[in-house]
Amino acid sequence: MNSQIIKLIFFSFNIIAFLFFTRLVFGQTPSTLIVLKPAYLNIKPDEFYFKEVRNNLGQRTDIGNIFTSREAKETEPLGLQGGIDESLSNYVLRSVPIDRSLRPVVLEVNECEITEMRSSDGLIEGKVELDFTFQLENEGALVHLLDYQGGAKYKRSSNNYRAISSALQQSLASSLKYFNDWVNQESGSDIRFAKQVSLRFRDYEKVELEDTVFYHRNHPLEWEDFRAQPHFGSKYAASIFSSFAWEGNTVIEDGVAVLDLVTKVFMLKSSSWVRSSSKDDYGLNHEQRHFDITKIIVERFKEKIKKMELSPDDYDGKIGYLYIETYREMNQMQEAYDAETSHGKNKAAQAKWNKLIDEELSMYLP
Repeated sequence: MNSQIIKLIFFSFNIIAFLFFTRLVFGQTPSTLIVLKPAYLNIKPDEFYFKEVRNNLGQRTDIGNIFTSREAKETEPLGLQGGIDESLSNYVLRSVPIDRSLRPVVLEVNECEITEMRSSDGLIEGKVELDFTFQLENEGALVHLLDYQGGAKYKRSSNNYRAISSALQQSLASSLKYFNDWVNQESGSDIRFAKQVSLRFRDYEKVELEDTVFYHRNHPLEWEDFRAQPHFGSKYAASIFSSFAWEGNTVIEDGVAVLDLVTKVFMLKSSSWVRSSSKDDYGLNHEQRHFDITKIIVERFKEKIKKMELSPDDYDGKIGYLYIETYREMNQMQEAYDAETSHGKNKAAQAKWNKLIDEELSMYLP
């Protein structure tokens, strides 16, 4: 599904947090540091575990600016004890249980910002802003899952530094809880969480559709299906254009990607022709066998798919590649059929092919 951006604003919170301040006097290093400790969040993921937290904030060492005293007219940089990378990773990876039998998720930190301003009532108004990206790791590649934007607002007196850490803790906890709830809701219907592929095969049900005749064992071809004008200069009595296609519709059922694969074996009336002097049963049988060969090739195609090892990440590409290979196989078999029967003129070879085709068709058709 498309990325979802969630904006959550929390105006009250009761989390006990830990705040440690230390004064530093050089460069742009934060003058105030928050000690961010892991918390019990009552989150037990069923589908994933957090493998890594990636810091996309660049070389920043601060997470915003705050007022550090009643008299301060300017804000000063705020940081995390141990650094942004270590502190956020430690919080996430130790606050949420890790079960490595589940799917690995990478949390990317795009923004973690705290800003403050003085209000008219003498208090300090603060705001926490988070911007996270959650990605599923799959064989070394990252699959985008969810964008999250959230945060919290708070008010504090000049000496109440606990409100800052509480707001940050509340915001971080809410982001992780939201992601876990989102996964629980989507995992049963989102192919990105599917663990396996199940196949359902069926043949296209229509017999005819405008210019197209679809293969049915109980609906053999008729000369009336050959509508094109005979090719000028051709030495053959008739020609059929037959081919096949497939289409798949995937639904997720209980975490399984179920592929409903529909195969179409067809001939085109406007591309198939017969000379008026050649409309006999023997010639029609030869053309019907071309159609039968296409059906046999499609049944082989389905049998090969059943034997493939398919995963939700590669089934479409693998089936698509097999389709191309099967199309080549169809052309080769059609050419061999015409070559051995001399386009139907060799009646002994034609009888041999009739028997071979009927035997293989009987394996697939009731």
